[in-house]
Amino acid sequence: MKFKGKTDIVKEVQGKLGLKADGIDGPATWKMIWENLVHDDKGEPEKPEPPAQELKDDYPEVYKASPNQSGPIKPKYVILHHSSGSHDGTRSWILNAASKVSYHYLIAPDGSRTQFVYDKKRAWHAGRSSWKGVSGLNGHSIGISFYGDTNKRTPSAAEIDSAAKKCKYLMDKFGFGIENILTHEMIAPNRKNDTSAATYQMVIDRVKEL
Repeated sequence: MKFKGKTDIVKEVQGKLGLKADGIDGPATWKMIWENLVHDDKGEPEKPEPPAQELKDDYPEVYKASPNQSGPIKPKYVILHHSSGSHDGTRSWILNAASKVSYHYLIAPDGSRTQFVYDKKRAWHAGRSSWKGVSGLNGHSIGISFYGDTNKRTPSAAEIDSAAKKCKYLMDKFGFGIENILTHEMIAPNRKNDTSAATYQMVIDRVKEL
């Protein structure tokens, strides 16, 4: 939709939402509008940041099917993401067909996980991407996401441990090595900035300990 002054209005909204004020009302802008103005947290309350906690052998995991998925894949990579939004807002967004976005797994502050797409099905998390001659990583990878922006927040010890244990499980299940754990930024440079280098390294270091 076009109208006089639209660009200035979009810039103002983006500024208030903490986004780059470029005047382009793309998916990132609408996602943040959804989370801040539309999404209603009357359901399950946001999981609070846990105190320093003991790590678990595994973490509670529930399955909620996202409408944003497609045919079978043979995974050989794990792609680490962050959602930029809250945990509950991200979950709601992934369960909304209009978003056309999904991860296989989303990790909560306490390390619990929501699975939206089965491991051998295609989630819509990578977009335009390539790695060592392989393009379209949606067809070759499993997406695991932290909530929020890992360039601005450090995931809890439980989040890192949960992500690492899921990575190790997937490595064993599908027979690939630790070098195939990647970030969204690695497969889509200059387009994505998730996850932070520090978060990635913490996950890798924890996988090596398992």
